[in-house]
Amino acid sequence: MYSYGLGFLGQGTAYNFMSAYFVVFLTNCVGLNSSLAGTISSLALLVEVIGGMIFGNLSDNCQSKMGKRRPFMLTAGIVVPIILVLICHTVHTSVALTFAYYLFFAVLFRVFFSCFEIPNNAFGSEISTGYDERTRQRTVCRWFSITGSGIATIVPLWVLDFFGSNQEAGWQTAGIVMAVFNCGGWLGAFFLTKKYSHQYIRENVARERHNVLKDIVHNYIELIKLKPMKLLIIYKGAFACAFALYNIATLYFLQYALGLDNRYSSYIYAFTIAIFAIMTPIVDKMALAAGKANQQMYTMLVCGVAGVLIFIIAPNTLVGGILYIGVFAVVQTGFWQLSNAIFYDVIEVDEYVNNKRRGGDIMSLVSVLGTLVTAIMVQLFGVFLDLSGFDAAHAVQPDSVVTFLDIGYILVPSLCCLAGFAALKAFPINKKTFSSLQQALEKRAHGESYDEYMDDINKLIK
Repeated sequence: MYSYGLGFLGQGTAYNFMSAYFVVFLTNCVGLNSSLAGTISSLALLVEVIGGMIFGNLSDNCQSKMGKRRPFMLTAGIVVPIILVLICHTVHTSVALTFAYYLFFAVLFRVFFSCFEIPNNAFGSEISTGYDERTRQRTVCRWFSITGSGIATIVPLWVLDFFGSNQEAGWQTAGIVMAVFNCGGWLGAFFLTKKYSHQYIRENVARERHNVLKDIVHNYIELIKLKPMKLLIIYKGAFACAFALYNIATLYFLQYALGLDNRYSSYIYAFTIAIFAIMTPIVDKMALAAGKANQQMYTMLVCGVAGVLIFIIAPNTLVGGILYIGVFAVVQTGFWQLSNAIFYDVIEVDEYVNNKRRGGDIMSLVSVLGTLVTAIMVQLFGVFLDLSGFDAAHAVQPDSVVTFLDIGYILVPSLCCLAGFAALKAFPINKKTFSSLQQALEKRAHGESYDEYMDDINKLIK
């Protein structure tokens, strides 16, 4: 479990660094306007959608001697660190060539990031199969992810402060540091999970050669028809919208709404990491006691209500900002810790309804949704930030920028959390219904009657 969790150190480092700082790097160091920077990120994310779909399906059908998922982990563990170094290099050329350079490497990053993320996430469902076992596994993964998140959000600010006015050298060094941690986490996980490499390796051997695109579309249609998946799509989409805006806008909000420099911003990020660390064992205990989905439902409700109140009462004050960041850190912890375990449980519903185990397609479906929402939010953020009058050359921005940041950073994510709460309130999978489903699948496999479990199963499929 710990060997598998190590991969989330590299994943957390790469993902959070690119999500939090790439647009900032493009506007504040490279010199692109926020609309172009947002366009680069959005286009790359759209390509990631295609990559996620393909890698999820290919890993479901892979029959490599290294296992179904691990070949993809190895490929990404070699390629992504190189990309991180190259994408943090500042180029001096025309706007068109600059745009093309960063778009090219942003696309490569997103493609090979999904090459690791989707197969690796599906791998977790094969290593742990029990309802609570999956919760415990995700808690271990979350500790590694928190470490990666801390490295990705705090270290770059320290590096930039160290280099002072030489921001180009600072960003390049930050990229190298991120690459080292990313490579260590991903390749470490690859080598240490060898003993799990043949989990479910033979289940699809008899399948005929298939058209990947046709197979993906067919699988997605079947999966979307599942009642739990429909609700999880709303849950995932709501959080993706909230997190995309939160992540991209944090540094802008700290600098231009609260007036904090990089040093003080790093303290705020450290505060967030502290919340992650404090909440992780609490989330674990809450999930084991009340259920994974219920834990998420309650925290999204609290975050949504608190965020709306902060927006109304104290939107661009230091106290209001810290309270909001703290509350959103709580809901982040729960999502990143439990969401995959919640998605995993749909695999057994799919097995019952469709006689298939499609962990890769399930993980790619929710990832594709999240990526599409993120791409839209990043693009809209860049456009509206420009329209609000933002100019990176000015240390102090007009009131219109601050107002936009209040709405985009606090209000909209809070409303999204309330939408996620509503979806989870109707979500039918819990410890009891999942146990009944597993018992029914086992009895069905042995040709035995499972009528005693049908009341619970009907809640999952009707």
